[in-house]
Amino acid sequence: MYEKWLQAFHMVAKEGGFTAAARVLNVGQPTVSTHVRSLENYFGVELFHRRGRDVALTGVGRSLLIITDGLFGHEEEAVKFLRAAQELQAGELNFSAIGPYDVMELLEVFGASYAKLRFSVVLGSTDEVLKSLLEFDSDIGILGHEERDPRYFCKFYNRHEVLVMVNAAHPLADRRAIAIEELDGQEMVLRGAGSTTRKTFMSALDQAGVKIRPVMEIKDREAAREAVIRGLGIGVVSESEFASHERLKTLRVSNAEMHIYAYVACLAERRNRPLIAAFFETVNTLVGKRTVKP
Repeated sequence: MYEKWLQAFHMVAKEGGFTAAARVLNVGQPTVSTHVRSLENYFGVELFHRRGRDVALTGVGRSLLIITDGLFGHEEEAVKFLRAAQELQAGELNFSAIGPYDVMELLEVFGASYAKLRFSVVLGSTDEVLKSLLEFDSDIGILGHEERDPRYFCKFYNRHEVLVMVNAAHPLADRRAIAIEELDGQEMVLRGAGSTTRKTFMSALDQAGVKIRPVMEIKDREAAREAVIRGLGIGVVSESEFASHERLKTLRVSNAEMHIYAYVACLAERRNRPLIAAFFETVNTLVGKRTVKP
């Protein structure tokens, strides 16, 4: 049973596609597809990313190919590896996120249960996160909003308050909270236009009819923080991303709802893949323990 499945997988991986593998094996392309799909379904793993007629090996697929390269007397070794992947004790999970806090919190919990898995994390903009999912560069994405494109599956994870950040010498630094109107005319250091924190803040200003004086726009959050430390203007920061400093103070805005959100996303077609499904179980468990809702 395993031999034909593994042979079909091996030839697809080596030849770069199902049609080419079928020619080498001298069988019909549907037969090759059936064998590979049977192997994936039997062990509950994903061996190829399929993009139309193009295929690319997954992390599990690349590891299995190393075994089948020795072929085919190593069938038992290949089956043992796939059983380990089936039990989520082998493989890798790649993440892309708009910020570090939520993805690291999730990995702390998930990684404790699946210590043998490998993880990678890349930070980027919302557009970059969505693109990485579509191109299979990442398996899981952490976004700042609910993505309604039907190509993605999206789950609420957390909510964080947006705070005003001032230099310790600023006249507002001795306050715990301010009204949003007190920001009228203030010199502000803003994050890049794609920043979820900036969009949330600017929306609150528009609703209150408050006009600020932008003096600097900085894409990098660490550089924006440094500008506030140097007294170059007031900034805003997500509560989860604030790193304390002796020359920084944070203030809550008492009369405006300013929050950013964390949503966990994947491609809808991959929602039930074993590793991805297991990760969403962790998401559901942690969300169930919170009182915070979307």
